[in-house]
Amino acid sequence: MKKLIFLAFGDNFFTRFLNHPALSICIPAFTTMYYLTLDIWGDDFALIKNNIEFHQSAFLTLLFITSLVIIFKTISELLHSKVSKQKNEITKALIMLFKSLVNKKKRRFFDKAKHLKPTGDTFKAITHPKEQLEYVLAETKRFLVEAFGLDAKNIAITIIQGNPREDKWWYELRCETQRKYARARDIMNGNSTAATCFQSGDSLLIPDIRKGIKENMFEHSKRSRDAKQGSIYCKPVRITVNNCNYVYIFSIAVYGQNICPADSNEDFKACENVLDDIADRVELELYLHSMRKYRFQDISTSREGSANAEDIST
Repeated sequence: MKKLIFLAFGDNFFTRFLNHPALSICIPAFTTMYYLTLDIWGDDFALIKNNIEFHQSAFLTLLFITSLVIIFKTISELLHSKVSKQKNEITKALIMLFKSLVNKKKRRFFDKAKHLKPTGDTFKAITHPKEQLEYVLAETKRFLVEAFGLDAKNIAITIIQGNPREDKWWYELRCETQRKYARARDIMNGNSTAATCFQSGDSLLIPDIRKGIKENMFEHSKRSRDAKQGSIYCKPVRITVNNCNYVYIFSIAVYGQNICPADSNEDFKACENVLDDIADRVELELYLHSMRKYRFQDISTSREGSANAEDIST
């Protein structure tokens, strides 16, 4: 029912036409003037008096059009007011998310600065990107619950890392460490959203996974089959530190709910922009994460982490 209402009164050509200022002002005014003309001078003008049936039909038609314009304009304004309010709430929540992330890092810098030594390793002391990434994922989940009204248990956020040349993939970070995950390698070798993003190099939002399945851009998991509906967002991140390449796939999967209406291009674009902003923040932390790994770990080795578990996302 909601879908039909948004299709009828949402952002479409018919609604924009009826909501045009000239139409919404001129039609009611013309109808009023026509009624007054018929009422006051109807018995004096032969053109009106001799064509009563025609003028009755014309007035009823104008009255119907006027009512239609007023009804559509009122309902459309109410819907747009609701959407505008939701967008404002999402914007506020996004600002609070970024403020929280900055404050977290600010507190760490403040605490570490008190104990820095001239001969110490400042970079190692102040940069803890993995800890920050864990915080980013947790705060992103909280943001999705508050801003989009999603159920926390329906949200899965992961970061897959890999070595494409050796076809090795593993989960670098997971928002829910207790849940079982599929092998990361199976995800990246299948018709998954993550694999599609990796091949294209661009972020991808699929508001309805059923559409993703039809277009071979989403691969079912047990959880997605049970949920029957959902949304997914993925962004590939490629980072080069000196001559060492790091590849990541950042994913947000929602099960049993859609993160935005699949039939609203305006809502889709707004949602995509919000998720791209969050992914950019994650990418920044992944740069620090990669630089720290490059400096303090043996870059010639790689591990598969928990790639042997069962999937919750793509």
